Amino acid sequence: MKKTSILLPGLLLAASLFAWLQSGQVHLFENQGEWPVLLMLLGAVLLYQGKKEAAGPHVLIGMLLFGIGLHFFAKPELSWWPGDFEMILFVFGFSLFAAARKEYVYEAVAMIGFSLFLYFFKQITAWLESVHIPTEHFKTYWPYVFIGISLLLLFIKRNKTIR
Repeated sequence: MKKTSILLPGLLLAASLFAWLQSGQVHLFENQGEWPVLLMLLGAVLLYQGKKEAAGPHVLIGMLLFGIGLHFFAKPELSWWPGDFEMILFVFGFSLFAAARKEYVYEAVAMIGFSLFLYFFKQITAWLESVHIPTEHFKTYWPYVFIGISLLLLFIKRNKTIR
């Protein structure tokens, strides 16, 4: 017997709730009619659907939408909140880690680590300068190092054994 999906009714419910919040008939919280709230609602529906049916892609997309919506919702309110680049990489890495625990662990941890590196970049360079290590070349050339590492990893022949 085929399972009935809750995806369509859930998406319609999320869109209807957002339209209701956007209409101004009720005031639950600040900026309730902004697009990040819609992303969070749609993400919650996809996340629930993915968990209910054990569908990894729905979980990944749901977490991405919810996390990116949460980022853009919280960013104006919190002065310490990370920038867009750092946070989107973090949300992607965390979503990948949570959705595909067995397959893409290294990739997810690398994305989370890279986002934390970007978030703490100013503190890292300030610390290096405080111990009298020049950082002008580090600040200029670190993207090239990561591009080189990425291309090297991309083009290395790997011995894969399929089991």
